[in-house]
Amino acid sequence: MKTQSKVLITIIALIIVIAIGAGLFFGTRTKKEPEVYKVGAILPLTGDAAPWGNNVKKGIDLAIEEANATGGINGKKITVIYEDSKALAKEGVTAINKLIFTDKVPVILDDCVSSVALATVPIASKNQVVMISAGSTNPKLSGISPYFFRVWNSDSEEGLFSARYAYEKLGIRKAAILYIENEYGQGLKDVFSQQFQKVGGNIVLVESFKQEVIDFKSQLTKIKGSKPDIIYLVSNAQEIPVILKQAREQGIGVPFLGTVAFEDPAIIQKAGEASEGIIYPFPSEPSGEPVQKFKNAYKQKYGEAPGIACDTGYDIARLTLYAIREGGYSGPAIQRILAGIKEWKGASGLITFDENGDVHKPMLMKTVKNGRFVPLEASQ
Repeated sequence: MKTQSKVLITIIALIIVIAIGAGLFFGTRTKKEPEVYKVGAILPLTGDAAPWGNNVKKGIDLAIEEANATGGINGKKITVIYEDSKALAKEGVTAINKLIFTDKVPVILDDCVSSVALATVPIASKNQVVMISAGSTNPKLSGISPYFFRVWNSDSEEGLFSARYAYEKLGIRKAAILYIENEYGQGLKDVFSQQFQKVGGNIVLVESFKQEVIDFKSQLTKIKGSKPDIIYLVSNAQEIPVILKQAREQGIGVPFLGTVAFEDPAIIQKAGEASEGIIYPFPSEPSGEPVQKFKNAYKQKYGEAPGIACDTGYDIARLTLYAIREGGYSGPAIQRILAGIKEWKGASGLITFDENGDVHKPMLMKTVKNGRFVPLEASQ
């Protein structure tokens, strides 16, 4: 009798152990679907780069609104948790730690400021959280992590294009450089300088400035004395109008060669006539149904035409939602889908991610003529 009891107890114990083990086994593999799909976003909503950050946010909000209006994901809503980086790396680090460890998001829509991206990508990568960027462009971000993607060309492509165009198409032989002291400015300054000298040009002077300064007279005086054929300016949107006005006040008549950051209507509004004749590179105008659909929807929602990075903000949100639908609500699943994106038709053009998470969109040179942004060759 005692033997039978012992056998029975042993059998019951085994059943309990197996049941617990099965529960643990399936519990680790069966992830409960969330009530709401949360996506993180780190953007410069205030501070030096706020015009870019708020444009990206408008694009994201439009994409999320459209998705929620058509059933969201699996019938559940998507919400974006926004954090303000203020274009500062330390603020970005604080934001990403909150999004990962408190909000527990598997994907973050990235800042359009390279210094913030460089500080936050390693944290995201370590925790298998995807970051997809609307405009971070520093060359150091290429291949930094399999969990990082961007839908804007690297500065290595922009700087190379600008240097060659200036030398070969414009006949420029002497260039001065004025750049902002952050990862964005440093990256473009280095690429342009190296490439311009490589093709035969001469960099006569290099001057820099810190974020959010308002007096550039000292740098501009030195640049004027160096007698360049052109001034290569790398700056956030906030400083550009001030620099242009102060340059004209000092009688500097040589043209400015800028970056993609120049295509912001606020710059023309603030700089006025001082913005005339600026030349700068920009991705070739995309075309097709997705582009026009985006422009129409944006105009209907905001009552204005989209500015710089509105379309890339829209695209990173839509790509993220697509990856969640197709792969699942986890960093590795989202990463797997994004890594396979080829010729995806977006508002900002065709998107194909290479092995470094980069895109390669064709570029052209543009200018400001009669208060409008137009292709340079068409304006001549």
